[in-house]
Amino acid sequence: MKSPRASSRVPLRWTAIALAPALAALALAACSSSSDPAPGTGTADEPVTVDFWGWVPGLEDLVAQWNEQNDHIHVEFHRMTGDDGQKVEAAVDAGKGPDLVQLSTHDLPDYVISERVVDITEYVSKHEDNYTPASWAAVSFDGQVYGVPQGIGPAATMYRTDIFEDLGLEMPETWDEYLETARALKAADPEVRIANLSPSEIGQWAQEIQQAESSWYGIDGDAWTVGVNDAGSRLVAERWQTLLDEDLVTTEQMWTPEYWALVNSGRIATITYAAWFPTSIVENAADTAGKWRVAPMPKNAGSENSGDSGGAAVVVLKNTENAAAAAEFAAWLNGSDDTQDALITVGGLFPSTLNGLASDALTAPSDFFGGQVVNEVFIESAKQTPATWVEGPNYGAIQTVLLDEFAKVVGGEGTFLQALDTAQQAAVADLESRGLSVKG
Repeated sequence: MKSPRASSRVPLRWTAIALAPALAALALAACSSSSDPAPGTGTADEPVTVDFWGWVPGLEDLVAQWNEQNDHIHVEFHRMTGDDGQKVEAAVDAGKGPDLVQLSTHDLPDYVISERVVDITEYVSKHEDNYTPASWAAVSFDGQVYGVPQGIGPAATMYRTDIFEDLGLEMPETWDEYLETARALKAADPEVRIANLSPSEIGQWAQEIQQAESSWYGIDGDAWTVGVNDAGSRLVAERWQTLLDEDLVTTEQMWTPEYWALVNSGRIATITYAAWFPTSIVENAADTAGKWRVAPMPKNAGSENSGDSGGAAVVVLKNTENAAAAAEFAAWLNGSDDTQDALITVGGLFPSTLNGLASDALTAPSDFFGGQVVNEVFIESAKQTPATWVEGPNYGAIQTVLLDEFAKVVGGEGTFLQALDTAQQAAVADLESRGLSVKG
């Protein structure tokens, strides 16, 4: 199978010019990372132990598979839940923490600048050709590699065929049609809403921002630019403001029992999200099997663009004493022929590897989705995602402000446009407080 363009992020190495003194210090640290701490690979007689924290379903079985096949590196796995991500940051900064952790690529620039991760170029660069160029670029920084890609997130729309058929409606192809369909759904059945607007789920906003060819970050000469409230973001905000004001969406926080109760009861007609989300529906709404299909996410007027909510990577943390061993396991986990089918079928990942994209498991029909080969839609989405998104160093800070402001808007205080303006000001202030140059 021909592999699609997996993601459209601007390579992290291109952002080096904007990091000024922070990068200079980082480069020195990276030069010594292979000898301090000692990489450690272990032997059959004296195997090393590597602690790995992650959240993808089925990782326990893959870790067990590795341990059965390897006697020089033993991996212990911890399933991440709740605030484990914050615990990792605190532990690393305190000189502790696991050897390996799964990390959103959105967060990687902050980890690099804070020197929480190890340069693993010498251990994993030989695997680069097995990854899509964009996914590899997302873990690369000024020519050095700080993680192994683990999936990407092209978006599509999962929708309830029974709801649309019962009410005599079609799945909308554009966002303008989506708004009209939302009104028609509510008019036909006052209990049904076209979607859930979760104030806590930033990925659903990010994918539409990228679809609109916008980015929170950019680079102008030797400075960062910030575009949290740019034209594309404002387009998305105005769309969801209309849906909220007209009571055309529910507003439960995603991943809660209340949210899944809405999904199971048929009160939500569509969910637009990443390629890994169908697995969540299967796991949390089993009784709705056969009632779902997947379609391209609605398009903006005059555009065929789709969007991507971001990917993940497995990174080696700086306090490890076994960098080489940790990197060896990470490369096997994400890139081996022996793991691709499980990462796709059990883990629900959309692969960033060429061997994963070639796997028959990726294009297997889904009984839950009425026999549809749902990943064909996500593959096309990946091909249609514009190359406009730039990762930046304070994604988490922007996310925190936006989610706080979104919650206020959903609660009836202010507007989404005002939320964008507040986050824009906060993002600029945060970058400047870090000593980084900002324009605009």
